[in-house]
Amino acid sequence: MKHIRKPIILITAVLLLLLCGCSTATPDNTADQATEATASTTAETTAQSSTAQRHKVIIDTDTGSDDAAGMILAASSDRLDILGVTVLYGNVPLHQAAENSLQALEVCNVNAPVYIGADKPLKKERKEMISVHGADGMGDQNLIHPKHDEEKGDAIDFILDAIKSDPGEVEIIALGPLTNIALALQKDPDTMKLCKHIWVMGTTGFGAGNATPVAEFNVYNDAEAYDIVLRSELPITILGLDMIKQEEARLTADDISKMANGNKKGVFMSKAFTKLFAFYQKSGQNMMLPDPMAVACLTMPDMVLETKSCYGAACTDSDATYGQVILYQEGAVYEAMPEIGSYNLEIVTKIDTKLFKDYFMSVMTD
Repeated sequence: MKHIRKPIILITAVLLLLLCGCSTATPDNTADQATEATASTTAETTAQSSTAQRHKVIIDTDTGSDDAAGMILAASSDRLDILGVTVLYGNVPLHQAAENSLQALEVCNVNAPVYIGADKPLKKERKEMISVHGADGMGDQNLIHPKHDEEKGDAIDFILDAIKSDPGEVEIIALGPLTNIALALQKDPDTMKLCKHIWVMGTTGFGAGNATPVAEFNVYNDAEAYDIVLRSELPITILGLDMIKQEEARLTADDISKMANGNKKGVFMSKAFTKLFAFYQKSGQNMMLPDPMAVACLTMPDMVLETKSCYGAACTDSDATYGQVILYQEGAVYEAMPEIGSYNLEIVTKIDTKLFKDYFMSVMTD
């Protein structure tokens, strides 16, 4: 018995090891398979979610350098489908604005149609203001010459046709004066009621102006158009100057250098920003990014930390207040409260500036 006990013990031990090995391996394999299945399901869900969340947008703009940067954020985002770009007077002449838009789209390998719109404000003569973007709006750097041309059709007709084709789904990102949108409202208000949302870079917010002490550039160009759009009862979200003036959201010389050594978009924009950055540097300031931040409200919605419902009224009298937008906040008490009826816009009042800046730089350098 003593002679056969050791072999039996050895055999038993080997069998136990084999069984333990098998029992250990089986859950691991099962876990791996479950993980793979979960990852696959998550990827599919994310893909479906991404598709479902895509915004169909028209970008309405007077394309100078910061407008082009905003367009590049839009064209680089998997959250947006750019249906087209409509340009109007503002930073540069109309055909230059169209060419600048085509340049920005081409840098992103996006082929979207560009249409010419309003060449002047609704009622007043166009106001001549200092060009801070250079004569061509893109830093006078003789950048790329786009392969495509602007479309022959009219911008206002394009806006209306796009909304008719997909009622309740088309949104407008307005980076310049609101003349094109006001003209569309005047031409076919019923169709414009089917516009899903308008995202606006404009007004002073709750701060000071840049065209005058009380007026922001885009509103000052055509306050009558702003008045029409604010009265339209369309869903509107506005990003004002007070948000973009925050120091943490501005571009520094170091940022421009990183962009110049970044990807194709970054190199392009570092050159296009030449005049605009120099304009800010003359007064010892870093450069604001109004239009990219307005676009990022859609492409990086997590950066918007707070909005307030307001009633907005544009001042159209030809005096020192022209272009000012008065904002009555919901919940606030005013001694001379006007008849409001309903609050007609949401205004962004808090931004995660670090998230925005990191996001902007990643698009230009990664």
